[in-house]
Parts: sequence; structure tokens; C-alpha cells
Amino acid sequence: MTKPAAVPDYERLALHAALNRISVLPDEDFQALKPLHRQCWPKGSLPLKAGELAHQAAFVLSGALREYYLLQDGAERTRSFNLPGDLAGSLSDLLGQTPSLTWVAAETDSVLLAIDWNVYQQLVNTRPAWARFSGKLAESLYLRKVEREYELLGLNALERYRRTLLRWPSLESRFSQRDIASYIGITPVHLSRLRALILKQSHPV
Repeated sequence: MTKPAAVPDYERLALHAALNRISVLPDEDFQALKPLHRQCWPKGSLPLKAGELAHQAAFVLSGALREYYLLQDGAERTRSFNLPGDLAGSLSDLLGQTPSLTWVAAETDSVLLAIDWNVYQQLVNTRPAWARFSGKLAESLYLRKVEREYELLGLNALERYRRTLLRWPSLESRFSQRDIASYIGITPVHLSRLRALILKQSHPV
């Protein structure tokens, strides 16, 4: 990570707008969210490693992050992708305050705005607007978890692929086919077949 820099006003506004989409935060409550840490992570770096204690939540200003698990045989299983406008960080690892199970990798040069987790918790405990935000955030993450379980257990690979591209339209320009296939739960070869099938369906002879 490069040396932290001051946070420009337009980046604060981008963060405020993203948080408001979860739950409205009056300006005075948003201004209490400090200090904000502006972090620049080069491609290939690891903002979080399994075994470390997660202590920050972050907002993606630019770039692309991937959350994944590393298996004992060295294989990776993609958990999620974080693109500009997304919140990043493993909530389960933050809540548990135990060594992280998740790896987070910068797949491109990435810029984040990070907040210390203890600062966030203090805001939740002392400000009603942040308490409401915390509840709405937990609700949205739960619904996303249910949706993910449904995709893995109730849909075939093609439908999982379609839904993944709808969720992240720019995914294929930022991540490798291996990483996307891992998220869907298939091999890269199977993913290539699905891509060819979708292309054929969208351009029938």
C-alpha cells in the first residue's frame, strides 16, 4: 500500500452517496465518520490476509478487489468481487474479531476509503442514524447471503453465470476467467462453453 493521502471532497461525497443508498445519514452524522484513511493498493497486493485480524471496513473508489478462501491444496475459491461504489471487507471477520478466514486481493490498482472498525462501532452505539444504518446494512448482507445460497443450490451454472453478469456488468473486463468460474462454482473450461452458448443465443444464425 502506498502512503495515505488526504481525502478530496468529491471522494467523501461519493462515499456519502453510497452509504445513503443503504440508509440515509444526515450530514452531521456522516461528518462524524472520521478519520477516513485513503489507501492506494497496487495490483497484486493484499489488503487483507487470512490469519490477520480484520480491523477496517472500506469503500472502493476505483479498481477491483476479490475476496476468496485459500484451500489446503492451494486452490482458491472466490467469495465475492468488490468494484467501485461497493463496500469491501469481511463483516463476519470484523464482527468475530478472530483471525480472518478471508483473503482480499487487489486485482487491479485500487483506491479505497477505509474506516477503523472501532470508530464505526462507537458511532453505531452513540448515534441513532448510524444504528439504523447498521441494521439496514445487516439486513442487506443477509438478503445477499440468501440470494447467494439460492444461486448455488437452486440454479444451474448458466443461470448463475447470467445473474453474476447482471450483478457486475463489467466483471469480465476486470477479473480472470478462472476467478469468475470459481465464484460460479464451475471450471474455466465450463465457463468458456457457457460464454459461447450465450454468444450464440444473442447472435442466432
